[in-house]
Order: sequence, then structure tokens, then C-alpha cells
Amino acid sequence: MAALLTFLAVDIRIDGLDVDLPLPATWLSAKLTDTEVQPAETDNRIRARLSRSGNDIVVRGRVAAAVTVPCVRCLEPAAIDVDAELSLLLQPASRSRHRSDAEYEFSAAEADRDVYDGETVVLDDFVRELILLEVPSFPLCSDDCPGIQPAGGIADEQPSGFDPRLAPLSAFQQQQDGPVTIDTLVAAATERSAALGRKPVLRRNHKGKRKK
Repeated sequence: MAALLTFLAVDIRIDGLDVDLPLPATWLSAKLTDTEVQPAETDNRIRARLSRSGNDIVVRGRVAAAVTVPCVRCLEPAAIDVDAELSLLLQPASRSRHRSDAEYEFSAAEADRDVYDGETVVLDDFVRELILLEVPSFPLCSDDCPGIQPAGGIADEQPSGFDPRLAPLSAFQQQQDGPVTIDTLVAAATERSAALGRKPVLRRNHKGKRKK
């Protein structure tokens, strides 16, 4: 896609050039295509002033954009409102007369500063970078997002894989109110043994002796 925010350097004078342009969702989608960030259909804009200082171009403005990004808990779209300051000092890049533009490599000094080609100022990549920097590292759709929920909603009372033969003991555990006694344990064991089709193992022996 062709650059959207392109300005001829000769049109930027000392008294400045005012810019107030929409940022179409199609353009934002193309610029963010390799990310998880997606633009919303809303009034995305850039308002800025470009002015000249010698051969340098000074950019001061704001970028407003509404985007969505997957929530880190539930993966549903989390809405992010970007309203960030754009502040740039663009210096003309030095071009070697003995090399074509395709073969040109930035020097170490040029890599540490923002540049333009000396003739045209293009702000597209700067706006893209600004929007990405405003997206939080751990976006949430809401502060109380519960995370990914089971497909069937709330789980059944008994967990998956629960053995129905253990239901008597489970009911005993839920209904027990107060201290556990020998009689209640014997009753629960007897009921469980009946469910398993076996005779109860635990028997009453209040005197602590085995029956002969």
C-alpha cells in the first residue's frame, strides 16, 4: 500500500505546516498486518504541525486511534484507545553519490536518529510504531475477566471422571455437620460397600476386640 502521510520537504517552511488527516481503517490494517492489533471502525486521526529548522524537520502532534488486541486471559478482543503524542526531529540522511539508494546503508550515527531522505517526509512508519508502543503488554478486555470458560459453561456438581460408586461417601462428606463418629464412619463404609457389591470391611468393635 502506498504511503499515506507523505509531505514534500520544500512545502514545509519555518512557520510550519498544519496537518489534520484521518487514518482509514484499511490503511491501519495494512500497517498492522503482521501484528495482533486490529483497528476499530472509528475516527482515527493524526493532528500535527511540521516545521523546519535548517534542513531538519520538527514534528509535533497527536495520534488518536481505537484498536483491539486479544485479551491475555480469554483471547476475546480487548479495546484499546490510543491517544499519544508524536514528537520527532527528522534529519536528512546522507546519501553516497557512488551508491544507489537500494545499496545504501545507514551509518551508526544515522541509525541512532530519525531521518528522512532529504526530499520527502513520510510519517507512516512513525505512526505505526507509536500505536504499537501504546498497546499494553498484558491487555485485558476487563479488569475482572475470568479467563477462558469451559465450552459447556459452569461445570456439573461432580467433576469429570467422577466414579458414581463413590457418591455415598461424597454425600457423607458434604452433609457431615459436627465431629465424625464411629457410627457415621461405619454407616458410610457400609453404604459404600453395598454400592460396590461387597460386604463391609469396617465393623463395630466398641471394646477394641476382634470377634471370634
